[in-house]
Amino acid sequence: MNGLPIKTCELKPGDAIQFGDTQIRFQLESGMEQSTLNDKMFGRPKPEPAVTPLKDLVGQSLAHYRLDKIIASGHSGMVYKAHDTQKNRVAAVKVLSLDLARNEDEKQRFVRAVKTMIDVRDPNIVELYNAGKTGPYCWTAMQYIDGENLAQVIDRIGIEGMLDWREAWRVAVHIGRALTAAYQRKIIHRNLTPTNILRRHVDKACLLGDLILAKAQEGTLAQQITQPGQLIGDVPYMSPERTRDKAGVDHRSDIYGLGATCYALLTGRPPFVSDSLPELVRKVRDETPRKPREFQLSVNDLFQDCVLKMIAKRPDERHQTPMALLRDLERVGKYANLEADWSEWSG
Repeated sequence: MNGLPIKTCELKPGDAIQFGDTQIRFQLESGMEQSTLNDKMFGRPKPEPAVTPLKDLVGQSLAHYRLDKIIASGHSGMVYKAHDTQKNRVAAVKVLSLDLARNEDEKQRFVRAVKTMIDVRDPNIVELYNAGKTGPYCWTAMQYIDGENLAQVIDRIGIEGMLDWREAWRVAVHIGRALTAAYQRKIIHRNLTPTNILRRHVDKACLLGDLILAKAQEGTLAQQITQPGQLIGDVPYMSPERTRDKAGVDHRSDIYGLGATCYALLTGRPPFVSDSLPELVRKVRDETPRKPREFQLSVNDLFQDCVLKMIAKRPDERHQTPMALLRDLERVGKYANLEADWSEWSG
């Protein structure tokens, strides 16, 4: 090429190639980019079109949902306050992270989770409206709750003082009812933490969210939605059995998560804290938590006993079903003259 012997070489416009007595000159066609032609000649893969990062999706639409603003973000994706242009209502749209959406196994877990939850309706569970895949984005559209999650409430407790134990009791009643609805459908939440419980401003009602990560216990939806060996959620609210990633984790693990959340609402902190992850896991598995009354003297004894039972180390020492938990909470309400509250929050 160009008078010199070669074995391989990348061509440039104007290069002359000699084959015996035949000479060929390489020139670009009019309007064709050099990089495009080289890609075609040397079999390079065509570059994928640029994908808009999740944080830049505000103002765009997925199906008939216009994404108006970001309201939450995490490792699994981003949540937007959105407008449903088809039904003229506000919705919350969660878009999976692009890494998850590109992974075929993750997409299948997403599909199974949607099938698990699409027909679940309960006053204390955030309703799933719709789900789909638009371009590279996997998304779910849900009921929008004008309020805050309980992690925000707990953060505020440390500044403003302890939450009245009756409010923690009401949280337990509401989410106990949500767990009952899930239990009746053979669904385990598997990640029950303060972040996944929303408290509505207008009536202080609490709703359980993020059930899209739930696991159906039987039937065609019984495949593992979360990856084997993967610790999902906030370790301070994990049941001891979840830290061991046992396949036999069941609804009693969700009861533990609710109990740990109630403990934090009463005390301003989860049952166990540590700056070291191994030490924190050891405490969750082995240590006995301090009684909530050590932090707040006004805590009702019966409710304290109920919370401590919910976070017992062994699953068989906890309430065995959400219905058993609700019966215990009803007893607390009766003896604390909260029967009117029980009726009011009956849903």
